Amino acid sequence: MSNIVLIGAGQTGRGYLNRFFKDEKVTFLDIDSELIERLQQEKKYNIFFGKQRETLTLDNFKAYTVDSKQGLDALAQADLVMISVGQKNLDSLVPLIQKALAIRQKGDVDILTAENGVHTKNYLIPLCQDKRVHLAEAIVFCTTLKQENSLDVFSEDLDYLPYDVVSLGHQLPYKHTVAEKNLSSLMQRKIYTYNCLSAVVTYLGYYKGYEEYAKAANDPEITMCTDNILQKLNACICKEYEIDVDEQAKFSQMAVAKFQNKAIVDTIERNARDVDRKLGENERILAPLCILKKYGKQSDELLLVAACAVYYGQKTSTLLKSFEKYFEILPKEWFTQIVDYLKKLDNQMTIIEVLSV
Repeated sequence: MSNIVLIGAGQTGRGYLNRFFKDEKVTFLDIDSELIERLQQEKKYNIFFGKQRETLTLDNFKAYTVDSKQGLDALAQADLVMISVGQKNLDSLVPLIQKALAIRQKGDVDILTAENGVHTKNYLIPLCQDKRVHLAEAIVFCTTLKQENSLDVFSEDLDYLPYDVVSLGHQLPYKHTVAEKNLSSLMQRKIYTYNCLSAVVTYLGYYKGYEEYAKAANDPEITMCTDNILQKLNACICKEYEIDVDEQAKFSQMAVAKFQNKAIVDTIERNARDVDRKLGENERILAPLCILKKYGKQSDELLLVAACAVYYGQKTSTLLKSFEKYFEILPKEWFTQIVDYLKKLDNQMTIIEVLSV
């Protein structure tokens, strides 16, 4: 039996990662002392899958605050450390893990990030100064949602955890963990497909006044935009990564089906927040726009999504810089079009009207 440490006891750690290790000894570490105390007291929680699958009850864990002596000892004894704390928090873990390595009396340890971002392991590169560390990334495809005033989690029925086997240097022995030899390609395809379509639904949905995510994903105007974006974007992705057309079409339709699944009760607001990061040049809107540009294509619908993201940021006062700064890497005429779309959004025109005028 392995010693598994999950840093981050939130919805991804509890509701997704722990299910892969249900027969192992797991230790949750988290900065949230109230959450840790509740895990210690209740000693178990449920993962609900709706009608798709029976409820999974997990009681295989201990839980400590990340800065506790027990937490440090657990890290020092770990065979595998999985991290899901949000990309912006990763570098803050380096001193803690280094401290655990300093008192470690065991051999090699696997450390994997499981974040919704690109090159997330780079934040932890200093750990590799210790030759016992095998550092790699995993990708989270599964949607998990916290239940109000409960440790329980609602989850999409998806047991699939791909990880970078090349960086790790060996395969993991746990069921449903999938060794990928080209994880960076899969991650980029995820950003260009899953994350991009999420942004389409989220920011167009916000503009149209939706609160429930699945309702927005099934809206006819938003579905039209999704289809038109995919028609051009899939062709570019196939060229960039030498992917079979049918394979990419299946990949993108899995994303569409996931977002339109009304059994997954998600909100527009949860997906819309952190818009400053999501307007980054390697993120879900600009990265797809750049690959379209590379292959000589333009998507008015995706430029409209960019405008709607700015619209959201302005309405919620969450943009961290002037909006033109986000689009410096785009062609001037595309930026001009985004500005024009913003003016039309301020006039509360429909999506069809914005795109057709």
